[in-house]
Amino acid sequence: MAELRTQVAVVTEGGRVSVVDNTLWPAGAEQPCATVRVTLSRERAVEIPGFGGGAADPVDPTVFPLRSPHAVHGRSWFMDAMEARAGGDVAWFRMHHSVIADAGPLARVLGPADWTHGIARPVQNVVADPNPNLVVQLFRPPRGEWVGVRAEARWRPEAGLGVGSGVLLDVDGEIGRVSMSVILVPFPRSAPAAGPGSAAG
Repeated sequence: MAELRTQVAVVTEGGRVSVVDNTLWPAGAEQPCATVRVTLSRERAVEIPGFGGGAADPVDPTVFPLRSPHAVHGRSWFMDAMEARAGGDVAWFRMHHSVIADAGPLARVLGPADWTHGIARPVQNVVADPNPNLVVQLFRPPRGEWVGVRAEARWRPEAGLGVGSGVLLDVDGEIGRVSMSVILVPFPRSAPAAGPGSAAG
């Protein structure tokens, strides 16, 4: 936990597609701790004869049970910033507060999307499974406060590796996709035991 400094750089700027990098450094550090690359595609209507977009029935996530998972390490984590509910094969999330004031719709999606592997891991609370990368693709911005994830995960224990992926939704239907790699590592021996309903990510 530390204060961060950030630097934004325009990688390419085009008529339909632009690419922007944002790099983060902990205060006082010379090496960055993370880089985000955002590819922005400008909308432009295209007529496609014979194409019919599927319509979904609206969903009300508040009818589903509330989930309040706690971190295995016992400290604060990003899940504390979200309301979580589970309904069928979709986990629903709503941010308690804006991560950054006046941020765009992508900011509301990234927190829930980062949870994808944790939702669907094959076995809960037996290993740590950080994801060193996260790829989120949106073909439309979410409507409303809720973001849903229909997730799946695969593990390869003999290599200590795994992947997570999922469909991203809002209350009106599909909005995009998410994917990530994960590294499987043993919990430290001092890690507290987790209850049956808890999860880590």
